[in-house]
Amino acid sequence: MEVQGAPGEDDDLQRSRCFPIPLLGCCPGSITRFVPTTWQKIQDRTHLALVLGVIGSVLLVGDTAKNIIQLNLEARRILKGVLSLCFVLPCLLYFVRIIGQYDDRLQAKQRDAKEQKEQLTKAYNNLLADMDGLLTKSAESSAGLAERSFESKRRDFQRFLERAKSRYSQLFDGNKLDSQKLMENFRRFVLNWLKVFEECSISPIHCPKIVVTADELQRCVSIAEVCDLTLERLRVTEVKFISIQREQDTQILRKHRNDFRRLTATPDARTLAALENGSLAGGPRALTTELAATGSQTNRCSWLTCGRGTGGFRMITSQTEDGYPKDLQFGCGRLVMLSREHARLLTGFAVGWLILALEFWMRSENPVPTGVLEVLLVEICLIVLLTRFEEIDVIQQLEREVAELKKAESNVQNQREKMHDFWSQAQNQTELWLYRTVPRMDLYKEVHSHLEDAPNESINQWMQQANDQLSMIEHNLGKLEDWCGEGSLSLDQKKTFGKTINSLCQEQEFEHLSKKLADISRNGMRCLEAPPPENNVVKSSPRGPVAGGLDRAKEKAQQAKEAAQGGLQKLGDRLARK
Repeated sequence: MEVQGAPGEDDDLQRSRCFPIPLLGCCPGSITRFVPTTWQKIQDRTHLALVLGVIGSVLLVGDTAKNIIQLNLEARRILKGVLSLCFVLPCLLYFVRIIGQYDDRLQAKQRDAKEQKEQLTKAYNNLLADMDGLLTKSAESSAGLAERSFESKRRDFQRFLERAKSRYSQLFDGNKLDSQKLMENFRRFVLNWLKVFEECSISPIHCPKIVVTADELQRCVSIAEVCDLTLERLRVTEVKFISIQREQDTQILRKHRNDFRRLTATPDARTLAALENGSLAGGPRALTTELAATGSQTNRCSWLTCGRGTGGFRMITSQTEDGYPKDLQFGCGRLVMLSREHARLLTGFAVGWLILALEFWMRSENPVPTGVLEVLLVEICLIVLLTRFEEIDVIQQLEREVAELKKAESNVQNQREKMHDFWSQAQNQTELWLYRTVPRMDLYKEVHSHLEDAPNESINQWMQQANDQLSMIEHNLGKLEDWCGEGSLSLDQKKTFGKTINSLCQEQEFEHLSKKLADISRNGMRCLEAPPPENNVVKSSPRGPVAGGLDRAKEKAQQAKEAAQGGLQKLGDRLARK
């Protein structure tokens, strides 16, 4: 919202020949040094009215204090004193604050406030653009793909548990030994799968996704209990931390953009016309402080109109944080309270007339009603301020907007840091998820698919083999830190492991799958070792490639010569023995 300057002040300064008026021209410099510059010189008629208002307010406070000291407890004097304090103190503080703006730096203050608002607006917009960029990158990253794979494997394992419960629970009812062995093998297989599932977290190192602990499974005495407990936990453990965070960030970004438009928007002609007519198309209107744009140059009190009321009485409050502006419609008129200060001045103006009535009533026998003069000075000052409120309030309005922008920018900065931390952490875990977690969950899916179709007489053997071989792979994988973005394993090693595990998932028979798992385990996970140096690379000698080639030829000739000599020696020895 661009706020125009106060042209009325410049016009007064240019047209008037009386201003500025020095107030302390006769005082020595040792005294004026301690007096603010805004109190040393009166700039225009508004400044003069403010000074008179301060004088009247101080006198009125002094008169009220004198009555309190004299313990004059007459009912009407007590009422007058309470009204005077409630009336004059807020006005006095506002008068002093406005006078603090009346110096030769007034335009500089306004310019500085505008520049600060522009800088905050630019910084705010940059933060929103940065947040938008983070969301765009998150949508294009592989973290979402890994999350969808986690969720798919969770549902697949739930189906396996449901089928295992119906098949394995009564498989060896007549053989207690086989039944107990199957129970132990099945519990171990579930624990192995849950161990892999712990890595399906935004922070698998510090905050793994634990569904069921080993102690809880140990307390289960049957396969049905293991399945029921695990299924119950898995149904309420959805892996959607990426999609949920993206949706939350999108909503927060949308809210910040709406706030940004509200804080920086300038009402157009349609909005201002709707403000004049009393409503906005499509919903409740948003009041604005730029009422002066709809008024004429001669009507300074654009916040007060007559003859345009709706015939009823109602109050419309703005949706801003402080609830201002407030639109009061009454009978044939309309009053818009632009801010808290404006509302206080209007209230003080109304209370001032009540105090005047009390003064005339209390001092009807006093030929010199000093209290009336005090209140009149304050009322005159209020009339001037209310008449030119929109011009005088320019700097304060800018300062309010700057303060609101600072608060909004701070909130956006904090949210941006949270987003950056989350998505940086997700990016750092992507290689771990893609090349370590997802391939192993695919492998477990293939294994438990084979176990579902296993013959009854082979189920214990197959499950034990799978547990042993999968446990060996888990043992040789190394620390989770090594698989993160800054870990000790190279990207090629991670990809090689992922490809090796994915190749196992292509096996159609459990025997072939088990054999390859055993080979990988016996080889000590060579897919994670550094690749061997290439043997076909020809090393050059210090003297160059040609000289190196000659040296190698000489070495081969010498080796051939030694081999021939050795052969002749063996032939001679054989002939001698004959």
